[in-house]
Amino acid sequence: MDEEDTPRRFVILTPEGALGWALLSPDGMATQIDHLAAATGRPNLRLGIIPWGRPCPTLPLHTWGLFDQRAVIVGTTTATAILTEPLDVARYVELTDELERLAVFGDEARAILDRVAERYRRLASS
Repeated sequence: MDEEDTPRRFVILTPEGALGWALLSPDGMATQIDHLAAATGRPNLRLGIIPWGRPCPTLPLHTWGLFDQRAVIVGTTTATAILTEPLDVARYVELTDELERLAVFGDEARAILDRVAERYRRLASS
């Protein structure tokens, strides 16, 4: 089955500032950002970016993956936890919903990605 035809749906949320963590060369980062921008056209993916400077009343200190409101995989610096207790999962659903409301999607997200990729391209050419 083609990945785009999968019944699975994905929502990826990231703060704009995280896109500035250059883990590759400027050229490599521009390429990666371009891949993210292209992925926004996939029917099974929503990529949300919390714009730089947007007031954010919550500050997550680690990453997590939410799986159909049945489980959460939490990643920390030293360990990974799989949470299935309904109250734990519910808190991560709330946190994800809070962050999703702060994010922009579609054309607005692509505009941010284009600006970030262009900054990396300018760094690569200097």
